[in-house]
Amino acid sequence: MAAFGFITLVLTGFVFLYYSYIANHTEEHDVSFFLSVALISMVMNLFTNAGGIFALAWLYLVIDVVFLGVGWLVDLENSVGFYTSIGPWFKNTFTDTQTIGWKVLSFVLFPAGIVLYFVNYNGNNTLAKTCGRAAWFGCLCVLLLLWAILGIAL
Repeated sequence: MAAFGFITLVLTGFVFLYYSYIANHTEEHDVSFFLSVALISMVMNLFTNAGGIFALAWLYLVIDVVFLGVGWLVDLENSVGFYTSIGPWFKNTFTDTQTIGWKVLSFVLFPAGIVLYFVNYNGNNTLAKTCGRAAWFGCLCVLLLLWAILGIAL
């Protein structure tokens, strides 16, 4: 059941990214309710995993599936845009041979990525933004994984 709790945590993060994309690409629809419920669901999922109450993972799975379905009803055009942007994002991220090393270094060793951001900020602004973004994602992933692993282990 611990693995199911972790899977629903990842799915909740995906739902949060999905609604963040819709919020950034639309002026017509207000999806702040869905964003706030996804964020609250993620924090609650982390706490229930930490508390060992893995039966609530079914509730988070139902919320995530319903929210993914409602997202299509809220904004069909941007939902299609989100799913079609995933492939090119992976392709651009992992085939960019000039910065892939800097991205991996900044993601894995996020303090080094933050330092690289400040070192390159005035000289090479695009490299600085790439390193800084990867460092913040790395820091966020480490914190979430640490919270999830410690919650399951304790």
